[in-house]
Amino acid sequence: MKKKVECTICKHYGNATPEGELERTQLYDDVGSPVKVNLCRSHSVQLFKLGQKKFLLSHYKILVDIMDSDEPKFLKVLEFTIKKHPESIS
Repeated sequence: MKKKVECTICKHYGNATPEGELERTQLYDDVGSPVKVNLCRSHSVQLFKLGQKKFLLSHYKILVDIMDSDEPKFLKVLEFTIKKHPESIS
């Protein structure tokens, strides 16, 4: 059985990924290595508008609420960004 591909952000919030195309996007970890993630159109646009730092900081609750994930690289980039810029969380 083929695994269903979902938006990384939607999935971690427990929401269904909206119908439409997913985009394979790259985030970058603290040493500049690319981390590939799937984003729905809405979250892809949000990443583009905010930039990686603000995008990740706006989704800090994923890290607080997460119990288990099949995307550890994404969570590592998210955690690093939050730890580096805690003053930016609103």
